Amino acid sequence: MFGPTLPAGAPAPDFEARDHQGYTVRLSELRGRPVVLVFYPADDSPG
Repeated sequence: MFGPTLPAGAPAPDFEARDHQGYTVRLSELRGRPVVLVFYPADDSPG
């Protein structure tokens, strides 16, 4: 299900996600700018 973990300091692989307004954001479009990613693994699930 999950790929190998990245070593500390390694760049994150490119991916797409939707923001809180429904817009698609691609990480590669934000390269060179500060980015904070927050994941909620149990969001919208009974976990």
